[in-house]
Order: sequence, then structure tokens, then C-alpha cells
Amino acid sequence: MPANSSDPGAGAPSGRRRLEDALKHLHESEYAQTPATAASLAGAVGIPLNDASELAGELAAAGLTGSAGGTLVLTDSGREQARQIVRAHRIYETYLAHETGVAIEEWHRRADDAEHHLSSEAVDALADRLGRPRYDPHGDPIPTRDGTLPPRRGTPLLEAREGSDGQVIHLEDEPEGVYRRAAALGVMAGSRLHILARGSGFLRVRLENREIDLPLTVASAIEVEPCQPSPPMRPLSSLRQGEAARVVNLSPSILGGERRRMLDLGLVPGTRVERDFDSMLGSPTAYRIRGATIALRREQADRIFVEA
Repeated sequence: MPANSSDPGAGAPSGRRRLEDALKHLHESEYAQTPATAASLAGAVGIPLNDASELAGELAAAGLTGSAGGTLVLTDSGREQARQIVRAHRIYETYLAHETGVAIEEWHRRADDAEHHLSSEAVDALADRLGRPRYDPHGDPIPTRDGTLPPRRGTPLLEAREGSDGQVIHLEDEPEGVYRRAAALGVMAGSRLHILARGSGFLRVRLENREIDLPLTVASAIEVEPCQPSPPMRPLSSLRQGEAARVVNLSPSILGGERRRMLDLGLVPGTRVERDFDSMLGSPTAYRIRGATIALRREQADRIFVEA
């Protein structure tokens, strides 16, 4: 990426940005099958209702929207442009997650800027570099370069029954505070949850090897698909000196360069790893893997899971 890619949309014209934000809102409403109105447009773009009505008129005059029963709908041309914006946003978020050390809570804001700046050619090149991902780090589908959108998946976590297992396939990234709370609890797209109980204002789940209480505001932002129960496992950090086990998986919260480093070191499912010795301060700890000795910090070894 260019040297200034950390804030690629800083120079985007405000008028263009407002139009593109409006198209994205209409697309999201269409995909969610919820009505889009001037009032919802005002809230999404952050402008007064009178300005939103004028904006709706601009979109209609440009042939990007029509109306049906008092709601705003995208034309084929409007949908095509909206999906280019959505594609740019979600590809850029995927880039931030997989190839940078940018904090999780920054992904959405930076992608909101980038979507107004990146050309379709730059987005396609970035998608190729990332292996043409179908879903972004939150589990949102990424439109293909020809505008095809993968189907909606999953059901709300709050509808899952007690005792069931589900894999997180979508974690809503807005409002930001809710997403930040979910990330702090270790919930990411790809995480596996076992539903333990419903409490007053929370949902108790087993996440990886620990039990946590998800506030209902957080649980309502999560969608899951049924999955097989996770195999018995424990964190690598729990091995005693001289004890060996085999890697089951890495936590989905290990991202970007850190994940690539773990995989390059051989920490892949099925690999045998042995706790060798601790440093004088207790961290990092030395582990033997494939004939080599590697050092891992406690917070890293806590998120690598081995067979119980």
C-alpha cells in the first residue's frame, strides 16, 4: 500500500463522500430487507432531515435511486456503485486485519475513509493480494469484482438454545462501543461458542477454554451458525515443564503478522509442542517444536490451544 495509506480518504470531497455514504446506507437497508427513508438516510449520513431530502433528490436526479411506497430504493446503476463502495470498505478492512498491526477498533473508521479514495483497480489488486476473500473480518460478505454478493448467513445468537454450539459468522461493527466490548472479551468472527445459560441482562457462554458473560447488547450484535462442539483443549501456557501436547488451533483473536509468524513457526493443528523451560521472569517461555526452540510470551501461549 502507499506510504500514506493509513488515512487514504483524508482528501475525499465532502459532497462525494455524502453521496457515497447515502448509497452505502441504501444498499445495507436493501440487503437487510429494511425500508430506507429520508429519515433513516439523515441518521446514517449524519445530516438534518431537510438536507437528507435534498440528498435523496440528488440521487434520484442522477438515476441512482427511485421510490416505492414512500421508501428509497436503488436502481441497477445505484446498486452497482453502492457495491463498489462496500467492496472497497470490506477489502480494506480485511487488509488491515491480515497485514497490519492496526488496532481492531480502528479498522472500521479507517475503512470508512478508504472506501471514498481507493480506485476499483486498487481494490482489485488488494483483493488479489489477499487471496480474493469472500468475507471481511466481521463476517460481512464482500461483493466480487463483478458485483455479485455472497448470500446472508447465520442466525442471531440470542435465538440459540441453551446447550447448543455455534460459530460466530458475523459480528456487527457498529456501534463502535459494542464491537470494542466484544473484541475485549475475545469474541471474533470464527470464534466457537457453547451456550451455557441465560441470565438477567447477559448470556453465559463458553468461549474457547473459558466461561464469559456476554451483555445482551453484545450478544445481540452476534450471528452464528450451528457447529460441532469444540474438542477438549487447554491453552499452551498450561503445559508443565517437559510436558508435550499437539496443537488443536489458534484463537481467532491472533491476527495479521502475529498469526503469520505463529504459522511460520509451525504452530498448526496436529503439530507436537513441548514446554522446554521458563525465563527467569516467567515470560517468555521456551517451547520445543519440530526440533527447534521458540520463545512465546504468556499472552501468546494463552491463545494457542492444545489437546487436553
